[in-house]
Amino acid sequence: MTDMSENDTEQKEETSVGADGVEEVREESAAAQAEHVSEASEEDAVSNESSGIEIANKFKQNNNSRPRRELVGVDNKQVETKRLIIFLALCFGVAWFIELFAITPLYKSDNVEALKEAVDMMSQIMFTPAIAALVARLLTREGLVKSGFQFNFSECKFLFLFGWFGMTVLTFLGAVIYFLVYKNNFDPNMTEYVASYNAAMADVYDGKTSTSVEIIAAYKTELLMKVFTAPLLNIVNAFGIEWGFRAYLVPKLYRKIGAVPAMILGGFISGLWFAPLVTLGYYYGTDYRGFPVAGIIAMCIFGTVTGIISSYLCLRTGSIFPSVFANSSLNVMMSQAAMFTFDGGNFFVGPAPKGILAGIPLIVVAVIFVADMARNPVKSSENRK
Repeated sequence: MTDMSENDTEQKEETSVGADGVEEVREESAAAQAEHVSEASEEDAVSNESSGIEIANKFKQNNNSRPRRELVGVDNKQVETKRLIIFLALCFGVAWFIELFAITPLYKSDNVEALKEAVDMMSQIMFTPAIAALVARLLTREGLVKSGFQFNFSECKFLFLFGWFGMTVLTFLGAVIYFLVYKNNFDPNMTEYVASYNAAMADVYDGKTSTSVEIIAAYKTELLMKVFTAPLLNIVNAFGIEWGFRAYLVPKLYRKIGAVPAMILGGFISGLWFAPLVTLGYYYGTDYRGFPVAGIIAMCIFGTVTGIISSYLCLRTGSIFPSVFANSSLNVMMSQAAMFTFDGGNFFVGPAPKGILAGIPLIVVAVIFVADMARNPVKSSENRK
């Protein structure tokens, strides 16, 4: 009986131990499974996170590669050289040929109608750079990619507003500087303008004239309106210049020589483009020492200064519109201050911003824009990828 009891006890202990062992194995198995599940979850989380990062990077890369927001992009440099040659050959060749062989004879003739036709042709020739750019784009299958037509005002408010009002303000400041230096040439009564206005009106209205007060009041009202509308009054000619030189030439020069050199060289080229008209005396007259070389040099300097400003606006915004507004405003406001002089001013001094004295505000802004572009140059899509 005792042996049986002891055997039963041993069997129960063995059973108990076996049960405990099975339980331990089960617990270890469950723990291992839980750990495996945890590791799998972590791996899935890391994998999901990695996938999310890859998707975000791909989206960012695709977003950066979109050409709609930039003028500067990636292109084959050999093809770019070909495009530059085509553009410059057409831009200078066509314009200079027409100016030398069609406009010059008409402009130098004594016929009033011929002179008017010459002036009209000068206005039309301003669209040559845009046409040259379009032809170059079509011939090299570039299309209108990175052509600057986006109107991203909400992203570049200050530069758009500068394009609209900036040149008008700078022209006004230049006139103030001129009249501070040449105080004796300031004519608040606008004597010369009133006289020429009455002479013109007398031919039209059978000798009827207006008082100087009426003429000056009407002119000041018109001038105030031009402050707000100048960016649109010469917009067609301005577009012809800017879409050719700033939206096409400058970005291609940038890809070869960098942002700041491109701004300077592009401006110089746009000033040189006017050389035949300077030779005619259209911009600086003919009665000055060193004609016409001095006038051509002056126009190249003026073109460089204004070209830097326009190029900065175009490159920074990726849009052609701010530079078009600036160009149009400058053309409209160019001669307004001369109405308040006794002698019309001096082409090389002022009060028009083509003069070195009246052009000081433009020069200062151009220097600021060059310095800013040198510190923080526009990046091409190649560098952003």
